[in-house]
Amino acid sequence: MLRALCLGLAILLVPLNAALAVASVDSNENAALKYWQAFATLPKFTDAENKILAEALTTPLDESARKILNDADYSLQMLHFGAALPKCDWGMSHEFGIFTRIPQADAARVLSNLASLRARMRFADGQIEEGLDDIVDGITLGRHSSLTGTMMMLLTGYAVEHRMIDALALGIPKIDVKVIPGLKQRMAVIPQALTLADATVSEERYFLDWFIRTVKKAKDTESLLTALAFIDLEPEGKPDRSHAKSRAFVAECGGSVENVLRHCEQARESYAIVAKMFDLPVDQFEKEFARETKKKTGNAVFNAFFPAMVNVRKAHERMEVRRALLLAALAVRQDGPDSLKNHPDPAGNGPLEYVAFDGGFELRSKLNGRDGKPVVLTVGRRG
Repeated sequence: MLRALCLGLAILLVPLNAALAVASVDSNENAALKYWQAFATLPKFTDAENKILAEALTTPLDESARKILNDADYSLQMLHFGAALPKCDWGMSHEFGIFTRIPQADAARVLSNLASLRARMRFADGQIEEGLDDIVDGITLGRHSSLTGTMMMLLTGYAVEHRMIDALALGIPKIDVKVIPGLKQRMAVIPQALTLADATVSEERYFLDWFIRTVKKAKDTESLLTALAFIDLEPEGKPDRSHAKSRAFVAECGGSVENVLRHCEQARESYAIVAKMFDLPVDQFEKEFARETKKKTGNAVFNAFFPAMVNVRKAHERMEVRRALLLAALAVRQDGPDSLKNHPDPAGNGPLEYVAFDGGFELRSKLNGRDGKPVVLTVGRRG
């Protein structure tokens, strides 16, 4: 309940102020400063243009699409300059806990939609190298976005990279096989995303510690309910003034400020434990997580903050499979379907399923996505 609310609020809120680079990264080497310029100069798109961007992988490559790309040229240039830098420090301050505003979440999605649209346009125009630049820039943006340090931004990074992989897959049939080795080398040195373990450590620091500070400010049960009013927000953002949800949460903790704090400290030890679990295969992770959940039976803070960890682990597995599908697709383009013997399905002991069609092919994993269907990479476009 509370953890899901934390993710939802972080996604919806808008910036408090401009982010500043910290001293740990030289300003001339900090990709985040280039990205902030890209975000700040994004055009104000109309509803019709936003629809085109949302459908960047399928929208017609017509004059409307070209206008959008022309209007966003400066932002795309800044994306390119940022992606060329290996270090990225967003300079985020998390004193506001779940109310910390993370504008780069939505902005990164918009910018990656632009990059995927321009990559398609360039592939169609025969500008293959330039289109590949857009793809690599977009994947790099996804990885860099995760370095904000929260699970929500890790998932945002996955979504961005997912979009760019799909965009590249559409253009693979147009790529000269001679270009593929160089593309693989470029992709191999793209900076790594935030690890699940590091994201868990950040969650403890930015959310649990903030939550404890918030609770400590309360002097009695009523003031505690006021402090926890964000729990009572309805989906549309309206407060439930009866405090029904926060009352239930406090009651589950034992009904007092002291008991809520006790639940917080009991839940704290699970962060380090779960962080280590993320190195396990998903099936083992789920078993160990279930065991930890059982240990924390009755702990309202654990029940609120931790259930989303399972979905994050599954999202990570899907991302790893999609990366493997992309490498396998490039191998098929370079050396033919027989090359799949060197690219087994990461989610099973057998090979990836290969299905050819007029204009390309599909690679299918045994892993199921969120929709319950196998994770598929479509290379080229049918018809």
